[in-house]
Amino acid sequence: MKKRILTIEDSMFERKAIINLLRKGGYTDVIEAENGAEGVEKYRKEKPDLVLLDLRLPGEPAGLDVFRALKKINPAVKCIVVSIVRAKETVDEALRLGVKAYITKPVTEQKLVTEVKKVLG
Repeated sequence: MKKRILTIEDSMFERKAIINLLRKGGYTDVIEAENGAEGVEKYRKEKPDLVLLDLRLPGEPAGLDVFRALKKINPAVKCIVVSIVRAKETVDEALRLGVKAYITKPVTEQKLVTEVKKVLG
């Protein structure tokens, strides 16, 4: 079965880079959102198997509030944070809330695809 991935990332450059890495890893069904509100809406409509979430997003919701909103839609949401934010408190909070993995930028193909495969099984 083909897995659908939603990437929520405000930087078009970063979004395209992530999508290219996913495609190289064999994940071709990728949906894009450039802010938290759009991401939540696309999650609700498209029901992807996995969400890749940047924490520095414009507008509301942003950061881990996006993940909290996704959990309200689906308590079993699978999410990997892909962010430049390296603060231990943020990483710990994300994992405590139920984020499956936390990847810091810059992202490598090996790291991204390895984590995606782990989470999607």
